[in-house]
Amino acid sequence: MDRYYLALLGEAGAAGIAKAFYVRFKLQSLETAYKQELTHWRYFRGFRRSRLEMPVYYTLFAAGILISLLGLNVTKRVIRRLETGAINFYLQNFRDDKSVEWILEDERHHMQV
Repeated sequence: MDRYYLALLGEAGAAGIAKAFYVRFKLQSLETAYKQELTHWRYFRGFRRSRLEMPVYYTLFAAGILISLLGLNVTKRVIRRLETGAINFYLQNFRDDKSVEWILEDERHHMQV
């Protein structure tokens, strides 16, 4: 599969789950993470579009609401796990691509929620 397509859907899902966490907890760091995930999503839209973007966004928004019901500590562990996966994805698929370096930095920053 195309790495830009996977990144597009991944960022759509990340934006959905970040929005859910922000809606639930109203923390400034979660709002910043949500806005950054939207920016990442828009960036990858420049390379590829998909009909699956919105279904992925809403599915992970719903999953994020359910996860957030388990509490802030569980939510923080989920965020760290998801961001670790995103970082590994970018390192593996965009290793020599300097244009996504800012996204990788944002993903590292999101782990400090």
